[in-house]
Amino acid sequence: MPRPDPKEKLDALKPKEGPSKAIIAAIVVVVLVLGGFAALIVSQTGGSDSTKGTALPKGAIADGNGIVAYPGVAKKGVPTVDLYEDFQCPICNELEKANGSDIYAMGKSGQIKLVYHMMTFLDQNEHNTASALAANAGYCAADAGKFPEYHKANYAGQPAQEGAGYTVADVKKFGRQAGITGSALKTFDSCVDANKYAKYVQATETRSGKNGVNSTPSVFINGKQLDQNSQDYSSLLSQPGSFPKVLKAHS
Repeated sequence: MPRPDPKEKLDALKPKEGPSKAIIAAIVVVVLVLGGFAALIVSQTGGSDSTKGTALPKGAIADGNGIVAYPGVAKKGVPTVDLYEDFQCPICNELEKANGSDIYAMGKSGQIKLVYHMMTFLDQNEHNTASALAANAGYCAADAGKFPEYHKANYAGQPAQEGAGYTVADVKKFGRQAGITGSALKTFDSCVDANKYAKYVQATETRSGKNGVNSTPSVFINGKQLDQNSQDYSSLLSQPGSFPKVLKAHS
C-alpha cells in the first residue's frame, strides 16, 4: 500500500469555507512533533546496533562484543579476561597449546569471566573464508553449550600450513569432536550449513576494530590490554601453566 501523502491529509482537514491558517499551522506542528518523537524512539532503542533484529548465539554479548565461554558461571567480583583470536592464527594456537587448559579450567570454575572475540581479518590476508566459517561454527557450538570444546577442537585441527584454511566438513568434524551429539548435532550441522551467525561474525570483527584491536591474540584483563612486547605476554604463548601467575599480576 502506498504511503499517504501528508498534503492530502492537510487538504482533507481544511474547512469547506476556506483554509484556516491557524488550523493548518497547528497540524503541521503536531506532525513535526510526532516525527521528532519517532526519531527519538529509534535512537533510544539502539537503532545503530549492528546485531539488532538478528539471532545471537548462546552467551553472546550484543553488538559483537564477544561470547562468554561459560555463561552464568563467573563468581561475583572475579577478573574478566577477554581474548581476541582468529581461528586461522598460528600464534593464537600457541596460546591455546601453552595455556588453553588453565584458561578453560578457570573459566569453568567461575574464577574468571572468560570472553572470546573470534576475529576474521585473516580471511582477507589468506584470500579465503575459513576464519568466518570457523567462527560461525563456534557460535553454532555455543548453542549446544559446547563453545570451549569446539574452540579447543578447532585449534587442535588447525592446518600445519598457514592459510590452508578449513572446509565445512572440517568444522562439522570439530563439532563432533567437541562432544555435540544427537538432535543437538543435527541442529549444529544445520546452523553451519545456513551460516546462521554470519552477521554476528561480521559484527565481532567490526566491534574488535572499534575496541582498538588490530592483531591476534590480544589479551585483556579487566579491560586493560596486556602489552604484546612484555615478558608476561610472551610467557602466555610459550610457558605452559603461566596463565594464573600472569592473571594475578594484572588483576
